[in-house]
Amino acid sequence: MTTEGIILGVCLGLLMAWKDKTFLQEPRFKNLIVAGTGAVLFLIALKAAPSVTFLAAHFSAIHALALFIMAVGCVIGRHLGYTLSGVGLALNGAVVALNGAMPVEANALLKIGDSRALTLITEGRVLTHSLANEATRLRFLGDRFCFSSAVSSAKVMSIGDGFIAFGLFLFVASATSYLFGKADHHAMDK
Repeated sequence: MTTEGIILGVCLGLLMAWKDKTFLQEPRFKNLIVAGTGAVLFLIALKAAPSVTFLAAHFSAIHALALFIMAVGCVIGRHLGYTLSGVGLALNGAVVALNGAMPVEANALLKIGDSRALTLITEGRVLTHSLANEATRLRFLGDRFCFSSAVSSAKVMSIGDGFIAFGLFLFVASATSYLFGKADHHAMDK
């Protein structure tokens, strides 16, 4: 869904630029350093957790913390696209913080034909996800919606993922319309 949001954002942004119009307000990239810090923290923890006992033992807390850092970084970006992505990251972070991992509905995985993911999660070989059950907190915010398109493979997504994808669409459309418009091309770097 994020891939589709980015592609549609580029298309809308190019269309707006071609018509010499801008879409929403001008996005500022320098505000994303906090979100980038959260993303780097998550990626380092994810890659290092299998070999570092401390990270493996505390991965769920690091995962939730990284999502909240990314959410704060997006919200302080002061752009509607950033804000919506930040809301999505915060929703995902809340579910991860309360459950230790992102809960996934088993029947949704079966519906999209992803028995491999179901097996890996069931066997506990995935750090980021767990199967949803009766004890899952905020279950409605977990990965439960099936999404497929011609662009990417079928996925099970959460409400937070939807916010992130729509926020990325708005941001990319806005950035593309400013970058390719006839306005001052250096205005985004100020």
